[in-house]
Amino acid sequence: MLRSTMRCLLLERLEALIMSFRVCIACHGIRVYPYVGFMTGQRYQCQDCLEIMVIPLEFEKEEDYRAFVGAMAEDDEE
Repeated sequence: MLRSTMRCLLLERLEALIMSFRVCIACHGIRVYPYVGFMTGQRYQCQDCLEIMVIPLEFEKEEDYRAFVGAMAEDDEE
């Protein structure tokens, strides 16, 4: 029983690590990839708007990302 519980907890943590994704700070797109300069500091580039950023937004769950995008859309409407 303990072994099964431990295995479930480890799988949940692994899934959380795998599911995290980066989001562009400018257009909020999810197509953010590593860019040049990893020896002098990490840089990322959005493939949608071509924004180059040092610190992109990062979400572990799709639900969190969707809530963020919804909140940003509400702010734009006001």
